[in-house]
Amino acid sequence: MTENTKYYWAREQATLALVAVEEGMWAKEAIDNYGKKDQVVKALFTEIVYGTLQNLLFLDHVLSFYLKRPLQKLTPHIRNILRSALYQLHFLDRVPHSQVIYDAVRLAGRYGHKGVQGFVNGVLNSFLREQKWHLPESQLDLLSIQYSHPKWLVERWVEDIGVNDTEQLLKWNNNRHPLCVRVNTLVITPQEYVRLLEEQKIEYLQDAEIDQALLLPKSGNVTELPLFFEGAVQPQSKASMLTAFILGAKPNESIADLCAAPGTKTSHIAELMENTGELIAVDISSERLELARTNLERLKVKNVEFIEGDAASISLPKFDRVLVDAPCSGLGTLSHRPDARYQKTEKSLEGLPELQLAILSHAASLVKQGGVLVYSTCTTETKENSGVITRFLERESRFSEDENIPTIAGLIKQKHGFQSYPHKTDTDGFYFCRLKNHTTL
Repeated sequence: MTENTKYYWAREQATLALVAVEEGMWAKEAIDNYGKKDQVVKALFTEIVYGTLQNLLFLDHVLSFYLKRPLQKLTPHIRNILRSALYQLHFLDRVPHSQVIYDAVRLAGRYGHKGVQGFVNGVLNSFLREQKWHLPESQLDLLSIQYSHPKWLVERWVEDIGVNDTEQLLKWNNNRHPLCVRVNTLVITPQEYVRLLEEQKIEYLQDAEIDQALLLPKSGNVTELPLFFEGAVQPQSKASMLTAFILGAKPNESIADLCAAPGTKTSHIAELMENTGELIAVDISSERLELARTNLERLKVKNVEFIEGDAASISLPKFDRVLVDAPCSGLGTLSHRPDARYQKTEKSLEGLPELQLAILSHAASLVKQGGVLVYSTCTTETKENSGVITRFLERESRFSEDENIPTIAGLIKQKHGFQSYPHKTDTDGFYFCRLKNHTTL
């Protein structure tokens, strides 16, 4: 297979993956499904898919200046051939423009007809020849298009954190960030694992605040890391790791993780418990629990009991500590899920605070006197975060906030709890609130 053939393959598979995402498949699944053929060019394939999705609104806006009919009138394949080609022409420096256009025209012939080939060729060459596109003048429209986030979401963030912070957050979401993994101390110490990386000449950065957290700028496939299948590491953001530390899990305690799947935080809790005590992992999805069970076996976790059930009503005994990592809008993790920003709507967020409050209220009934209840989400939404805690404390006089928690640089105190904004903490957008059941016998 020649170099040009390999790159054509990458562009074709990227087009098919983008069509699949448009039809409802998650980007990560599409990457896995369409990127298996050749590891040599998988980097280009992945770059095209993620880059096109991260800049989708911008690309569609620019294309509108060179089309005589709406982009949505084109077939999904031709639409995504144009988007992905424009992404390469505008954003990638080391890609020859002539080869990008040549491959796009070939793809148009394969997934369209001869007339469409001329159309694609004309649009892309016009873009290179005539820089006639421009960004909107309205501030909200400008931010939305320039950084490819839905306008309703930009407007929401501007109202909550202001224009400057919103723009910094949008930029952060559109940047690529190194893979972060947690060293699993049930298997190996951070120091020992770092030596392994150095021996294999794998570039890494060890976090200054959480020594288990390693950033891997050139990680490639996580399963190819040393001792991955032996359970030495688990992909997990620094913000996500903070959850178990805030919970304060200790050996020989009884702990419940009420929204446990896919089990990443559960495994970290088990690690801090040193595989002792009682750890109950509850989730409403049996399928996701099975995935968690498989991964925790890889991580050598042995003290977990998995229970399928509804976190808002499940009958359980009382525990020393309870974690509610609540189902949420996920707006704090958009940097590594670029397609998610287009699949969410204002309406899809409306019912979440009620569900979160119901789960948290039930969780409170499972906490022993003097015990700890931690509420966390992976969103920046105030209504889902401190708003839920405010309503909870109004009805639950037995609990009060414990502000003396482990923190990381950039974490911001809210009315109740603490918020990680990605552009401030350089990690995912998480919210944390530790509550104490202060009733006594």
